Amino acid sequence: MSLYLTRARYSQDAFKGMVASPSDREAAGRAMFEAAGIKLHHMWYSGNGEVICVVEGNAVAGSLAGMVVMASGGFTAVESTELITMGQMVEAMKGAGAVAAKFRPPGK
Repeated sequence: MSLYLTRARYSQDAFKGMVASPSDREAAGRAMFEAAGIKLHHMWYSGNGEVICVVEGNAVAGSLAGMVVMASGGFTAVESTELITMGQMVEAMKGAGAVAAKFRPPGK
């Protein structure tokens, strides 16, 4: 399982609904993620209208959750970025050196 930084921007209709009927959106988000097979580690709201989450799951479950979120009409955009540890980045650096030696850029 991988960690992902996920950002979703609320729609105008979502804000209207939240103002008219305040509720715990973290509980709703957690339930949706769990139903998709994803573990929600953290969830925040940013002042620019985004929900920012750190979740754990796989790419297929993330795609499923993204489809559900966008189909709901409550969001205008969703973006997820896979996160790796700094130790994993060092491993990537080591592997990149070997791969780079075999890569030929366009025009060369």
